[in-house]
Amino acid sequence: MAPEEKDIFSAGSPEGAGGSEDRAARETTTAGGNVLPVNAGTLRMQEDETLDSLACGGLYVLQKRRGYRYSLDAYLLAAFVDESPGSEVVDVGSGSGVLSILLAAVKGQRVTGVEIQDDMADMSQRSVELAALQDRVRIVHADIREYRGQRFDAVVTNPPYRPVNAGRINRDQGRAMARHEISLDLDTLIKCSYEMLKPGGRFYLVYPAWRMPDLISVMRAGRIEPKSVMFVHSTPSSSAEIVLVSGLKDGGKELKVCRPFFVFARQGIHTKEMERVFRVLELPKSH
Repeated sequence: MAPEEKDIFSAGSPEGAGGSEDRAARETTTAGGNVLPVNAGTLRMQEDETLDSLACGGLYVLQKRRGYRYSLDAYLLAAFVDESPGSEVVDVGSGSGVLSILLAAVKGQRVTGVEIQDDMADMSQRSVELAALQDRVRIVHADIREYRGQRFDAVVTNPPYRPVNAGRINRDQGRAMARHEISLDLDTLIKCSYEMLKPGGRFYLVYPAWRMPDLISVMRAGRIEPKSVMFVHSTPSSSAEIVLVSGLKDGGKELKVCRPFFVFARQGIHTKEMERVFRVLELPKSH
């Protein structure tokens, strides 16, 4: 099922109530369903969880039935990450583990997911085991402000989008922490990312377009120089809703603005570019 055009991103507007699941996240398969991965019989699944198929790679991920559920942002960010197979990547605020799993399974990267919520970390670890990716994905339950580990080739993150004073905070703790800067604000994210990156390491982020000025300002102050920007629109006639940004630790001042990316060609019909993102996590070369 295709997502509603008004709800395809988790970013939304500063006043919005938040996004919804994408088409893959809505095609839910539970333990009683007809289509399951071969080793699903060994899966430890909680009553408040669903097992959902991803759009590529024959992959599945556990999600909270009523908690925060991933959106198209995860596919777009995974496609935007331009790192070689075998690169060491850290997924900050890894949540359900969908981004870590996509990068490891489809792009061959070695990913450490750092997640502050213990139930989410446990759930994502079970998804990693289901995908048999234990040799390429490591889930760490930790506050990123206190995490001390190796230096990485790249940081990838789909962080909380909204300041605490912007919009209604959801009563569900998981959704609230995923959408509002309750446990991780932008300044802290950039500071921690700088410390985790190797010299010349790259930073990848998806963020709402309306917060672009804040993002550029904080990245430069934190010595992660913005290098590439791509605005994402629902349709060719709509304004940009989210932006994909890459940066370079201690990089020089030179920014590439990619041509816009459109999710829908018309109502309910994905563009060929978006279909390619679903299938193989790749953006057109022109981007």
